[in-house]
Amino acid sequence: MKDNTEQLIYDMAFRVRLFIASKTSEQRVGDLTDRESLILELVGMKGSMSISEIGNLCPTVSNSTISTTITKLWKDKKLVDKRILPENQRVTTVSLTEKGQNVLEEIKRTQSEVYGTVAESLGLAPDQVDYIQGILETAISFFDKTLGLTLLDPKSQTANGT
Repeated sequence: MKDNTEQLIYDMAFRVRLFIASKTSEQRVGDLTDRESLILELVGMKGSMSISEIGNLCPTVSNSTISTTITKLWKDKKLVDKRILPENQRVTTVSLTEKGQNVLEEIKRTQSEVYGTVAESLGLAPDQVDYIQGILETAISFFDKTLGLTLLDPKSQTANGT
């Protein structure tokens, strides 16, 4: 069963990625790269973060690339604020600006449309919805624990469609 489940997850994920690619090319928000969008979403879900915290969650990307991406979001696009901590001037934190929050809301709306289609594709009966939601919450908790990710309020994030 494990092999079949893994194959089904792969097959579904592949189709979802294709579906997302077909939609996001039409609905790209704020002319952001995938990495920029991911950083905005991460900072939006976690709150103020240090650049090293962001880098730790993206281990396949160099710290200089993360720093350059954040500088572009700050200096060029005005989507994040950077602040050096007075108590430890080696630490720079990143938070969303009002413009960044607005762009993040648009990203969430666009993704909600895509994932709404994915949810619809499952064809769940009303009695199956609670069961699937429980499975998804378990999976989310697993990845949060694996990544060491502590969010502002995970329940409110789920309720907002993210």
